Amino acid sequence: MLHTLKMTQSLRTYYQNFVIQLQSIYEISEAESIANIVFEEILYIKKQHLFFLDKQINDIEIAQLNAILNKLLSHQPVQYVLGIADFFGLRFRVNKQVLIPRTETEELVTLVIKNVRNLKLQNNTVFNILDIGTGSGCIPIALKKNLPFAHVTALDISTDALEVANENAFLNKTNIEFIEGDILNSQFSIPNSQFSIIVSNPPYITQKEKIEMQKNVLNFEPHLALFVSDDNPLLFYNAIADFSKSHLIQNGKLYFEINENYGMDVKTMLENKGYDEVTIVKDLQGKNRVVVGSNRF
Repeated sequence: MLHTLKMTQSLRTYYQNFVIQLQSIYEISEAESIANIVFEEILYIKKQHLFFLDKQINDIEIAQLNAILNKLLSHQPVQYVLGIADFFGLRFRVNKQVLIPRTETEELVTLVIKNVRNLKLQNNTVFNILDIGTGSGCIPIALKKNLPFAHVTALDISTDALEVANENAFLNKTNIEFIEGDILNSQFSIPNSQFSIIVSNPPYITQKEKIEMQKNVLNFEPHLALFVSDDNPLLFYNAIADFSKSHLIQNGKLYFEINENYGMDVKTMLENKGYDEVTIVKDLQGKNRVVVGSNRF
């Protein structure tokens, strides 16, 4: 059933009705957040200005907003509906071939940037960075933007995802070397075989956790980038840790974004493989979010 909102009064009334419609599937705070994204993108109006403008919206704008509303009411994520997502102060193209960048991943990027800058100040090291499972390219592009002296490489198994990542690198004026390959079989060639930093946000949601997920994630985001089997939740972490042992320089760092339920498991796994200084870093919500280990060899 199509939902339409007719504009007979002001922009403010239309916005309020838009939010009310979204509240049929979202909590009010999330409904307002989604509406704010839409109105800023389509009408170039920020929330703080909405209620101070005595503005009427025209038929073309109404039609465009109604079309977006209907997609949102089918649980499509607003980022896919609009085709854009913001991450680390940058703008990225997104579609159903790539995960939508998350704020939690910004904390991973922040940690890498902070640590690399500290090391750079200490010894003026040349940094080669590899991102494994790059998706939209948000991690390597954000790193390159903030660490312009680094050479950044990114790997993904999906040709479609790499097309999106390449477009995002171009849009954000960053030079990233993208490689197609499957980390589970390592049948690919990497020109720079030794890295100072290897970072990854791999698939880590188990099948049993599906029941806890919202429809806008479960029905639309790529399962290839989300899920692992219940009986092998550390599948990608193990493979990346093994790969990194021979591709990290001595004392090079491995950074993982993790499933909060498996922080200690990932930490123990890295220690058993000979990594030093393995630490779990919590996110701003106090959840286990990142594991860092150092390659001693």
